[in-house]
Amino acid sequence: MKWPILYYFILCVLGALVLSYLKKRFGQVPQTAHEALTELKAKQSVDYSGVFRNLLAALVILIFGAGVGPEAALLGAIISLSVWQSDKLRYLYFHYDEQEQQVFWTKIQRLLHPQQFVQRYDTMLAPADKKKLKQVMNGLFIVNGLVVFTFLMKLVGHPSFITKLGTGKIETASLWLILPALLTAFVIGNAYQWLQAALAKLCQPFEGKQSILVSLGAACIFLFVILMPRLLFSGQSFMHLVPSFGSQQAWYILVVAAIMKLVFLQVCLQTGWIGGDIFPVVFSAILIGFAVAQFFPTIDSLFVVAIFATSLTTQILGTILVPGIFVGLFFPITLWPVVVLVLFLQWLLKNKIIKSN
Repeated sequence: MKWPILYYFILCVLGALVLSYLKKRFGQVPQTAHEALTELKAKQSVDYSGVFRNLLAALVILIFGAGVGPEAALLGAIISLSVWQSDKLRYLYFHYDEQEQQVFWTKIQRLLHPQQFVQRYDTMLAPADKKKLKQVMNGLFIVNGLVVFTFLMKLVGHPSFITKLGTGKIETASLWLILPALLTAFVIGNAYQWLQAALAKLCQPFEGKQSILVSLGAACIFLFVILMPRLLFSGQSFMHLVPSFGSQQAWYILVVAAIMKLVFLQVCLQTGWIGGDIFPVVFSAILIGFAVAQFFPTIDSLFVVAIFATSLTTQILGTILVPGIFVGLFFPITLWPVVVLVLFLQWLLKNKIIKSN
């Protein structure tokens, strides 16, 4: 292409215009999984009327290169659609006789109508003696969802969204690395929280001017397109190249790339290019892990990466269980015990800090 910079500039401007229009038209979109769960806990239901506009906004954000993950908006949509499906089933349960009296096409129209013929959850109607059954059914539904998801992935030949980084082994004599890993994670985690607060404060004057914020985010995306194109998107598409990239590049390049990825993530989130943070944070943590591994050439590199990536991911994201399980999936099963050990030590430290306060 003769004028690639102009082409990228036009794409970023187009993305900013589309996203600004969606936010002006529909408000703060897309809705994240955290927001959907908060609404569900508070109201025992969610407003699922905007699920497709949320998906559209998420699609625009992901297509135009924002450094966020897809999981937050997609899970938010899944939660909304799941509540809608539950309301439909609840309506069918309470109006079964009436529904059976309708002709076939009327039944279909009622079941598929997006807003009508739904029965919201009502605590007065919910049986109080079915909590045990509810827990069992929830467990079965989770297993069913995982099985169906795996089956569909294999059926369509879609590659796994988790990339194994290679093979590795635990070196018990080198478990002392966990201590500096936890200290490093504490420092970087606090620096990340400071960055988050600083950017939020900088963007605060523009809270009512979404178009300006979105334009600032688009400008940042354009800079990364020109200077660091590998850091665009969530990092998932580049993850399979990280082992070779991590062994070939100097440690300081890996550290700079990891830091810039975290900065890019926060700029996107604070300027309205909303998405998930797990994938980008894991990507950055693994890069730092490979950087540290270069200082210990006699120790299994993936063992070092597993320790530092687990410590950093959980500390930056502020939670232990879900991020810990997620980052562990990138490593071979032989390294899972050290991942669990790091998670356990972080859990102990977190509980001790909470009790001391």
